Amino acid sequence: MREYIEIVLTGIYENLERILLGSGCVTDKEMRKKILEGKIELPKSVLEELCIGCEGCANVCPTKAIEMVKVEPVKITENYVKDKVPKINYEKCVYCFYCHDFCPVFSVFAELSPIHPRDVGEKIEIDLKKLLEKKVDIPEEQLLRISSILSINLKKIINK
Repeated sequence: MREYIEIVLTGIYENLERILLGSGCVTDKEMRKKILEGKIELPKSVLEELCIGCEGCANVCPTKAIEMVKVEPVKITENYVKDKVPKINYEKCVYCFYCHDFCPVFSVFAELSPIHPRDVGEKIEIDLKKLLEKKVDIPEEQLLRISSILSINLKKIINK
């Protein structure tokens, strides 16, 4: 019985110490205050300048956490104009990274993906027009897989 009382008293003491003194917390008091006031800015998770607006990420998202929002139209190639970019709903996102892995800029061109729910890595500048002019050998099988999921027909754009 004595051991049980000792465990309870130790637990009470440690919890009071954490609550009153903030010991054992990895978040500093300033950050905690911002969190409680709702003043935390989430990191940028979509590089809008690099995104081609294909809606592949939104189509592949299992929780439908990605919504395509309208932007001012940007002519990317002779036959394609980007008019939407993805916006992630973090309350629905399960961080499966399908959006990141499926993104054609990442999977086809082997470049930094414009979408990543956790905003990792260093910030780099990529010229989308140069990227799209770069000759890329894509196996027919991969083109068919990608074009079957994308809302636009990539095969038609690539062949023009």
